[in-house]
Order: sequence, then C-alpha cells, then structure tokens
Amino acid sequence: MSAARPPEGAKAPSGGSEPHAVGERGGHMRAPVLMQVSGLKVAYGKIKAVKGIDLDLREGEITTLVGANGAGKSTTLLALSGLVKKTDGRVLFDGRDLTRMAPHRIVAGGVVQVAEGRATLTTLTVRENLELGAYTRRDKGSRAHDLDYVFNLFPVLKERASGLAGNLSGGEQQMLAIGRALMARPRLLLLDEPSMGLAPIIVQDIFRTLREINRAGLTIFLVEQNVRQALKIAQRGYVIETGRIVLDGSGRELLVNPRVQEAYLGS
Repeated sequence: MSAARPPEGAKAPSGGSEPHAVGERGGHMRAPVLMQVSGLKVAYGKIKAVKGIDLDLREGEITTLVGANGAGKSTTLLALSGLVKKTDGRVLFDGRDLTRMAPHRIVAGGVVQVAEGRATLTTLTVRENLELGAYTRRDKGSRAHDLDYVFNLFPVLKERASGLAGNLSGGEQQMLAIGRALMARPRLLLLDEPSMGLAPIIVQDIFRTLREINRAGLTIFLVEQNVRQALKIAQRGYVIETGRIVLDGSGRELLVNPRVQEAYLGS
C-alpha cells in the first residue's frame, strides 16, 4: 500500500493526551471533541446491551473501543449510525444532535460506518462499489480525485477495478469496504472489526493504512477484538465490559495496564 494524497480540505491530525482512569481529567491541551456520547443505552427486548456509556471522540484522533465478544462494541457503533434504536442517551456530532436522526442523514452529515463483515456488493464491480460510496455527495467534480486517493491507498483495487467485488479475497474486500466509506468524504469513520477473519500480514497492512488515513486528518472510531493492534494505533481507548465502560486512557498506557493485559493480552 503506497502513500496517497488526502482528499482536499483534510485537516492535520491532533495529538493524543495523557491517559486517565474513568472520571479523571488531565491538564494537557486536548483536541476538540467531534462526537460526544452521553448516557447511551441500547436494549434488545429485555436484554440491556449498552448500559449508559459516555464517549468523547476527539477530532483528528483514532479512538478505539475494545472488549470481549458480546460486550456491546458493535451495538454501540450501530447506535451511533442510527441503525439500532437508542433507549436513552444523547449523541452530538460537532454540536449537532444525531440522537434520533435517520441513518442516511447521519451519513450525509459526515459519519460513515464500515460494517462488520464488510458488506460489499459482490455482483457489482470494484469501481461501482466505490462510486456508490459517494451517493450522498453533490460535488461530482471531485469524485475522481477521491477515487484516485482510494486507488493510491489500495493499488490492488485499481488493478481489479473492472472485476466483480465477489471475486476479491477477504482482505481485498475489507480494503474495498474502507475505500467505499472514504468516497463519502466522512469527517468521522466508524470501523467495526476490520481485522476479522484476515491473515496477520493483511491485518498489519489494514492497520498501517488506517494510520495513514488518520495522519491525513480523518477522525476514526475503531471497534476491535484485536486489542493489541487497536491500542497500538489509537491515541485513546475505552474498554467495555457487559455494556459498561470500565477503563479509558491513551492507547499506550492501556497496553501496559495490568487489567487489560490479564483480560485481553494474555499476560
């Protein structure tokens, strides 16, 4: 994967801040909050999946949400995208209330999700999949620039642009899913388990590209079971257990946190 020129108007990423346990506040300069999640609750019938969590996603940062299967990670992303109903709480994006907004309006407003399992349209070509990512945009003249940006990030997609997406490998389909999301020109990219089912070398490539995208100015919220990889690239992280945030801090500090090491890193 080669270096690429970011989409026009991208901002330089902001730096991370020192870690803190839940409830603490540091005295360091912080990047502005792009998305603020307050008291988010989600239930499936009588089952409470997310139990009143608070999140601050800061502009220009990679923030990760890690935890075990069934902890509430994917449900949190679905709620932020408007794809599952919130039973309580509030979601603000750059000061705008998204709490009850329809999913297509959330996308048009700059919040785009790459779903778990990739969800590529296998009977369409690679190029057609990418072009569909820009369906909410009216600036047709700049789509070619962004398509070139995606092809520079993922040269294999350019090589296979006229082929069916269903013929791509799992790793290539993940690249396509990320590229399609970038075609929407998001301000906040939500990623659900991008490493799932991929070979370790492909996982390394995907995470390296996420770092590159972030350096170009894109804010990323990453949900991952691969805790070590996620915390390595994240400026900040949250640990969720049974629907509640139990720990947060910088990625670097969470990597050496004894509780995280014992529960998720096999230490």
